[in-house]
Amino acid sequence: MLEKNRRKKRGIVFSVGTILLLAVGYLALCAAVKEDELLPQTVINGVAVGGMTGDEAVSALERDMRDRRNEADLMLSFEGQEYPVGVGDALVFDCGEVVLEALDPCRGNFLLRGERFLRALIWGMDLEVLPVMDRERLRDILADSGLLEADTTVQSSYREENGQLFVTMGQAGSRVDEDKLLQVVEKAVLSGGIGRVVHCPVVSGAVEPVDLEQMYREIYREAENARLDAEQGYQIVPSVTGVDFDRDAAQGMLDAAEEGTVVAIDLSYTEPEVCTQDLEEHLFEDVLAEFSTSVGGSANRRENIRLATEKCSGMILNAGDVFSFNDTVGEQTAETGFKKANAILDNQIIQAYGGGICQVSTTIFEAALYAALEIPERWWHTFISSYAAPGMDAAVAWDALDLKVENSTKYPVKLLVSYQNDRLTATFLGTKTEETPVEIETEVLDDSDGLLKMMTYRKIYSPDKSHFFREEIGYSEYLNSKTRID
Repeated sequence: MLEKNRRKKRGIVFSVGTILLLAVGYLALCAAVKEDELLPQTVINGVAVGGMTGDEAVSALERDMRDRRNEADLMLSFEGQEYPVGVGDALVFDCGEVVLEALDPCRGNFLLRGERFLRALIWGMDLEVLPVMDRERLRDILADSGLLEADTTVQSSYREENGQLFVTMGQAGSRVDEDKLLQVVEKAVLSGGIGRVVHCPVVSGAVEPVDLEQMYREIYREAENARLDAEQGYQIVPSVTGVDFDRDAAQGMLDAAEEGTVVAIDLSYTEPEVCTQDLEEHLFEDVLAEFSTSVGGSANRRENIRLATEKCSGMILNAGDVFSFNDTVGEQTAETGFKKANAILDNQIIQAYGGGICQVSTTIFEAALYAALEIPERWWHTFISSYAAPGMDAAVAWDALDLKVENSTKYPVKLLVSYQNDRLTATFLGTKTEETPVEIETEVLDDSDGLLKMMTYRKIYSPDKSHFFREEIGYSEYLNSKTRID
């Protein structure tokens, strides 16, 4: 009995010792598990990271993710055409977050760490955390490939040919369904379908209505005469033939047309009055009019006339252009080269810079009258000029009185002014389309109380002189009709 008790005690002591030994070993095993070192035989997305520190595991997973991104290629097919697209840049994978999750067993309850270590050692731990797709980045990638713009729809088009406008009506086709394509690509990538051909989902394309007004703006052209370009050395700017069509009739034809058919719209053309060849062949070929006056007075007056003559000669006016004497000659000062000579201010004769240049404006005015050009602005002198008949002068004063001549012909006009041998001559060169004789008449309205009032008229005849047009040119009013002033 005593021996039996002894054996029983020895058994209890052995068991307790074994338990204590096992407990100490287990506690040692729990203590051996490091919080920043993954359990053995840990595999994340196929990458063995067991025994690695957290940082080492993150680096290994990032290398693996780079490889995955580099290999993330799809072949997208749309209407028989294939588009190779690399979508790796749209894959998002938080390696650090996955590693933290894998480290959770190492950082939990201390007494459970040993058990987790043994389980990992025996059975391992396999984690699979798939990347996610950044939709916005994926859309950008697909847009760069051209797929999102792919559309087999043929939009309406037109061409101008042989006096007609041919409109080919569009035909609806197919285009990529963007939203569904994003879903299909995401599913293919995340399900491991890398490398295979993916067919793009499609929707019906839309034919845009023909914008008749926009088409009209692009086709319609005003007829434009050939002209000279002052900014390009007076080179000839070619004429333009006008183009037009009946918009109401065209709209009716387009509304009735079916997809894919061709609509023919008749065009109407308007030829310019002055075509390029006309201008090239007849530019400045005719003298429209020429007028001369005798020059007298002081040397300063003559110098002023010479200087104004140089500034005016050679002026070219396209149809509709207006010649301004003041803008052409500029302000008369000592700095601009003018001299002091007789001039009129407040009914008094004074010495002023530019005195005498009114003879240049007057000579140009009279030539313009006989050339049948328009006279938008003209003024008279206080006293009758010695070089022009009453009603035939043109006074100018800087920033106050101006002479303006408009080219009312269809062709460019050139003004030539010369001063030599005491003769001042103004000549207008242009192109005569027909002979239109001109007569100038003056009528005395009143000549009493020392004041002479006059009206100047111009009569422009038809080529056969069977009829004429009479117009008022301008009113004049002079002090002391007996006095003549240079």
